[in-house]
Amino acid sequence: GDLAVVAIGDWGGHNDEEPTTESQRLTAVGLRRKALELDASFAMLMGDNFYQHGITGDDSSTRFRDTFEAIYAKLLPGRPFYALAGNHDYGEGLMANVSAQVAYSKRSEQWRFPSLWYKIQRDFEASGQVRSLDVLVLDTVVLCGNGEQNEDFINEELRFLGDTYLNASDDHGLNRRQAAAEAQWAWLEEELAASSADYLWVSGHYPIWSAGNDGSQQCLIDRLRPMLVRHGAHYISGHDHMLEHFVEKGLNMFVVGAGKECCYPPVNLNTTPPTAMRYMLAGELGAQSHPPAPFPVRGGFASMVFRAETVDVALHAHNGTVLYFAPPIARRSRAHHGAAPAAATMMAADATDTIEQSESVPSTMTLIVAAGLGAAPALGIAAALAVAILVARRRCLPGY
Repeated sequence: GDLAVVAIGDWGGHNDEEPTTESQRLTAVGLRRKALELDASFAMLMGDNFYQHGITGDDSSTRFRDTFEAIYAKLLPGRPFYALAGNHDYGEGLMANVSAQVAYSKRSEQWRFPSLWYKIQRDFEASGQVRSLDVLVLDTVVLCGNGEQNEDFINEELRFLGDTYLNASDDHGLNRRQAAAEAQWAWLEEELAASSADYLWVSGHYPIWSAGNDGSQQCLIDRLRPMLVRHGAHYISGHDHMLEHFVEKGLNMFVVGAGKECCYPPVNLNTTPPTAMRYMLAGELGAQSHPPAPFPVRGGFASMVFRAETVDVALHAHNGTVLYFAPPIARRSRAHHGAAPAAATMMAADATDTIEQSESVPSTMTLIVAAGLGAAPALGIAAALAVAILVARRRCLPGY
């Protein structure tokens, strides 16, 4: 009855000329092995789906076939992959067509990207108890932007949403992205407050905190982190090409961005709270990890197993080996539960996907998720890391 999910970020090949990388292919095999072992319901694809500059054509682009279908879908036939957008999907310095990734959902049996932000919902039975899971999938590029140099590109790519957000904005000084961001923030707060789920998770591309090249995201530290703490939610993301786990104020934050390579050096360790880090896979082939990696690591992903009282999260190497077991994360306390949305009463207890409409988002997919992984938590990681992180910080000089 446990429900399993696998999650991977920053997986999308190298560029249009090299639509896959060797590490991506190796990690996809490990992902398949673990997904079959756990009988995972689906995979989460946490952005940077198509390097280097996203999809430049339409939903008939060969990149969908070469980078996704042939690498992941073929290895896990019949299993859905739920996607969100990362900065490279918006072009990263060039114009892209992020709407093509949404449109491709209608062409593919396994690619699921119903809108730029949406909800995943699942009821399941574990140890004789009925439990529920909500996953709120975000577009953090819309929320936070990607620097002034990319703002015009992003605004142009968001035209496919229409002018609803712009027209609804009280502050007409907002551009298209900023207006959509405020609508998404409002949607997120409403969904978090209304959720009565036993397990409430949020996923986006940008991390809250991260020690890698891209570092922590102030926009999410300021606005997302307090919302998650207030509602008893947890967060899983990508962006930095590494694996990380942070815990602060009861909030668990995972960075799973090693889908196509491993790994960025921890040059921004000083942007993270000194006591929050629990695990870090970092450096070329994991050479700067804490604790040390057991072998050269080419890439990585996560698995999540939702049980009656806890969820077990594991971080895996490219070959599926568990590098780190997070201590079990308890289901939400009743104090965090909001008023159940009307849609929740209509949920079937099977794996049927349904579509909801939301006032704040073009379309919201409601679906059902699942997990099953057995693992003892790694004990004493935080204590061992305390000294290691201090040492690492002294070594992480600018330009390192």
